[in-house]
Amino acid sequence: MRFSSLVAATTLGLVVALAPAVPGFAGPAERRANCTAVGGTTSTNSQTCTITTTVVGPALPSGAATTTFGPDRPVGPPVTVDTSEPVRQPNPAVTTEERNAGEAAVVETERRGTPVVTEEDRDAGEATSEDVIVAGTPTSTTRTERGTPTSTDQATTTNCRRVNNDRAAKPVEKCDRAVLTTTTTPTTVVTTTTTPQERVTTTTQPRETLITTTTPVTEVFTTTQPRESCTTTTFQTVIATASTQQTTRTATTSQPTTRTTTSTTSTFRFDEMDRPTILTGTPTVATSPAAGDPIVTTAEVAGTPVVTAGTRPGPEQSDVVCTPAAPVITTSDGDTRQDVTTATAPAASVIKLTREDIAPLVVETEAPGAPIVTTNTRTTGESCFKNPSTAEQRRNRC
Repeated sequence: MRFSSLVAATTLGLVVALAPAVPGFAGPAERRANCTAVGGTTSTNSQTCTITTTVVGPALPSGAATTTFGPDRPVGPPVTVDTSEPVRQPNPAVTTEERNAGEAAVVETERRGTPVVTEEDRDAGEATSEDVIVAGTPTSTTRTERGTPTSTDQATTTNCRRVNNDRAAKPVEKCDRAVLTTTTTPTTVVTTTTTPQERVTTTTQPRETLITTTTPVTEVFTTTQPRESCTTTTFQTVIATASTQQTTRTATTSQPTTRTTTSTTSTFRFDEMDRPTILTGTPTVATSPAAGDPIVTTAEVAGTPVVTAGTRPGPEQSDVVCTPAAPVITTSDGDTRQDVTTATAPAASVIKLTREDIAPLVVETEAPGAPIVTTNTRTTGESCFKNPSTAEQRRNRC
């Protein structure tokens, strides 16, 4: 009854808050109005106000839950395993071929070709030479060589400009102080006389004739390859298999629930202001249960595996039967070498005349030349005056 008392106290507070402040007088109409304002009903003689409060509780699990399962669905790839050894199938393929049987035997022989005779003249011994020097026409050239320069400095002025009135008796000029440097370089005239020279060489070369006889010799390889004839019978095979497909399905669980509705009825008397504020007796509490919405949950659970029997091709299996066949004999040429013999016979000597320019004969003579004089003017950064007219200008006279 603690919950009912709380409801009654709350309702009473609401009545006090809503009741208007009116002068104290009793009247059925005023009581009915105040009671209706707080959701209550008055008694026949308007002496009491009855207020009923209804509270619907939360849905709570009740009874046993029921579970239903959906259809199985494949999950993941199937797992296939072999359940038998390879089994030979009928109608094998039969083929016959010849092939080498063992290592080939090789015999090496030689075949000599037609000799080729060539003649070639060549030097016989060392050549003898005789040299003669022949002078040509001399030529002369001159050049001027500079000696060590000497310099002298002399004070001077530059950039002079008039600074007084044009009608003055003497012009007063302001100039930049400068240094005049005179450089004198002595010279020497060198005359070079060049006489070209030529060496004339007479060479006598003894000669002889080389007679060469070349005979080609070729290696010949004779190969004997043993052979055999083989018949191959090839069978196709089949292997039995079993494939297991895992499945899953949806489990749906429905849990029934119950909601309880609680109704609390309180009776109040009116105060001197015709407000229902005085609780009379104990509030009456009535409860009534009713079915609520079921709680539905789903989950994925394993289904029944599906096992399927099948077959797959296996490896080929072959039987081979071989019998001897005629050998294969082939010949091939290998490397060819040249057997060479030589002989010599005397030949006419060769006389050759050659001319060769050698270093010319050079003679130099010297004579004094005209000196080279150059001047250079550089300012010192100071100023001075020509024909000064004032004391300050005269203190800085050029």
